[in-house]
Amino acid sequence: MPQYILREFKVTDTRDGQSKTIRQFQYTDWPEQGVPKTGEAFIDFVDQVHKTKDQFGQDGPITVHCSAGIGRTGVFITLSIVLERMRYEGVVDIFHTVKILRTQRPSMVQTEEQYHMCYMAAMEYLGSCDVYAM
Repeated sequence: MPQYILREFKVTDTRDGQSKTIRQFQYTDWPEQGVPKTGEAFIDFVDQVHKTKDQFGQDGPITVHCSAGIGRTGVFITLSIVLERMRYEGVVDIFHTVKILRTQRPSMVQTEEQYHMCYMAAMEYLGSCDVYAM
């Protein structure tokens, strides 16, 4: 069962009448305090966001937000980058990914618990991939 809600909004520019569809994903399985118990559902969420973007051929960026824009947002962006690098480059580098993100927005991946979530999710992803079991 998906751990997220997908909403679609049609936005129309009143000046020229052009419309765009905006898709909003809301991850619903992140506890109020702490982090999810496993990374599996969150990895699926990250993948679904990217698949939907590819499916609809959208050229624009993916925007990510949470309350402060640094904790859960940082986890999403970190895992998005790390999972892509794992797939295409065979590289797992969470430390430098977070370090680079923090040069653009201080405190990305806000807590130690969120930082560990990134590692846990990456390990779960590696454990589920036949590609890496060579």
